[in-house]
Formats: sequence, C-alpha cells, structure tokens
Amino acid sequence: MAIFVRLLIFSLLAIVAWRLLTVDVDSVEARDISAEHDIVFFTAPWCGYCDQARDYLDDQGVDYLEVDVEASTANNRQFQEVNGRGVPLIFIGETRMAGFSPQAYGRALERIQ
Repeated sequence: MAIFVRLLIFSLLAIVAWRLLTVDVDSVEARDISAEHDIVFFTAPWCGYCDQARDYLDDQGVDYLEVDVEASTANNRQFQEVNGRGVPLIFIGETRMAGFSPQAYGRALERIQ
C-alpha cells in the first residue's frame, strides 16, 4: 500500500510540474484573435483538409495564426469560444469558413488585401 501511495504522489507531482513547465505559444484569448491577427486557422494534426488549407495559405504567402485545437486545453477552449464544430475552421478578416475551398479562401483573402 505504501508503494502505491508513493507512486500516486509522484505521478501527481510529475503531472503538475509538466503543466507548469509547458509553454503553449498559440494560447491567446479568443476575444483578442481578430484584433491581433487577420487570419486565424484552427487545425488538428490528423486533419487532411487542414494540411491542404495550410499549403494553400503558405503558397499565397500570407501570415496566419495556427491554433492546434488538440495541443492544449487553452487552444481547445478558444475553439469552443468561437463555436468551433470541426476543423479546419478559419477566420479571414470578418469571414468565417469551415472546411477548405481554395476559391472561397481566395475571395476572402482578396477582401483583406
């Protein structure tokens, strides 16, 4: 029993230390997103359409903030605050789009340039 308690305490301390030492560079408040960035792109690592959208944005040479919704609870909270239901979800200026369409992305990019 004493070994179990020691392992449990050690595990809890390790988790707390990991959370305190982990820096999430994408963590910004959802209300600040549009004020700080013209393009905010919510993604997930397994998302093929996210890869296509990222390639498109990179080919266009535009700067964007990418928020991996699975990287942290803060990122997922941002996604929920903007009523995210699936990825990719992108905000280009005032335009909100779910999914990926090069034509739709292109039209939205024209409006902010």
